[in-house]
Amino acid sequence: MSAIRLLSVFAVLVMIGTIVMGFVSGDFTDEGSEIIGLAWGRVTLIDLYVGLALFGAWVAFRERQWGRTLLWWVALVTLGNLATAFYVAMAAFRSTDLAEVLLGRARS
Repeated sequence: MSAIRLLSVFAVLVMIGTIVMGFVSGDFTDEGSEIIGLAWGRVTLIDLYVGLALFGAWVAFRERQWGRTLLWWVALVTLGNLATAFYVAMAAFRSTDLAEVLLGRARS
């Protein structure tokens, strides 16, 4: 459990740092339009959103309330893997064992 907690918090911090660095040193709209214009930029975006969809399915499985699930889906689409890392950290800190992290309280 402590490894999951440590890794997920580390991932949150790395993502926050990377996002801040990107906004400080780059232009989101100009550079974003360049990425979409590149074949590998489109591949990367599709890869990201397929992964987020799979993660969103796990969130829907794990959560009991559709309202919470919907909020997490919005966070995933807008914040990407920052939301993923935060969700895993939250799940790890609220759980007592790996089964509860993976399945949620009601199913573990």
